Amino acid sequence: MFTKIFKRVSIQSLISSFFFCVLASFFNTYCIKAGNIDFQDLVKILVLCFFLIIAIVTVSLSQARRLNASFGSIHLLSFPLCILLFNQEGGLSYNKVIVFLIVLIMVNVLSKNINNTTSTKTFFMLGFLGTIITYINIYCVLFFIPPILIFSETSYRNSKNLIAFCVAVIFTLQLLLLLTFIATGTFFYEPAALKTEISISGVYSPNDLVWTVAVFIAFLTATIFRPSEYKIKAQKNNTHRVFQFMLIWLLISIFFRYFNLYDGTGKWLQSLVPTAFFIGIAIDVIKSSQIKNLIITVVVFAATSLKLFDYGLISF
Repeated sequence: MFTKIFKRVSIQSLISSFFFCVLASFFNTYCIKAGNIDFQDLVKILVLCFFLIIAIVTVSLSQARRLNASFGSIHLLSFPLCILLFNQEGGLSYNKVIVFLIVLIMVNVLSKNINNTTSTKTFFMLGFLGTIITYINIYCVLFFIPPILIFSETSYRNSKNLIAFCVAVIFTLQLLLLLTFIATGTFFYEPAALKTEISISGVYSPNDLVWTVAVFIAFLTATIFRPSEYKIKAQKNNTHRVFQFMLIWLLISIFFRYFNLYDGTGKWLQSLVPTAFFIGIAIDVIKSSQIKNLIITVVVFAATSLKLFDYGLISF
């Protein structure tokens, strides 16, 4: 059933993915609120699903590049599945939403064909976007790694690309400092201090454990068990940079979680998109539709049961 619905990237499969996202988000909220859901919670669910569908469309089309293509369609299923597994830990802050959307734009930029005529614009955009998220959270400077890796390639290693990248960083930083001065009266801000507490030293819920396993499976898929068939398709569609960026994003998310670099809730937030990306690739490796549907059904049943148990709504 699942594999038939999400066989291709289409309007129907996108609507189905959004519907499943709403169901998964509603279930998460139901568990967190112990069934006491009000109108404000429903609005938050719809807003969250709006941002999630942007992520799903961006990731899927960064692979397929067009509608009615099978390549990348599995992500329409893996995202709702990972939302169900995800340890939500409350809502999203504006800063996190901005970082989330900008990183998705970086994914979109890297998914396009980069050649000698467009490389300068690409480096400028990556410098511009990377500076904004670094200004919000200084540790997001790690997202400068992908453009540095591209620049290390011989075909893009020229002064024009380097100048475009540096100009974007300097110009954007000056603009942000000016806007900060206008808004607060000071040019500088204080980033969150680097912490060293890991999750096992504090509250370690079953949901956190489940999501840690999901991240670990995604990491294994991206590194050790990298599917050769996907690699061939990515090279054919010229989307291998998306895979590279997602791996870096996943590693950054693990770094953020280990050192607790997020203020407030959502310590695993950075890992949601790259984990869903690689979980989708792992599911897509399975050839048999029946086995796929069976695995997905078991995961959904296990995730819902553990979440209900964790929030004390059922007992074993």
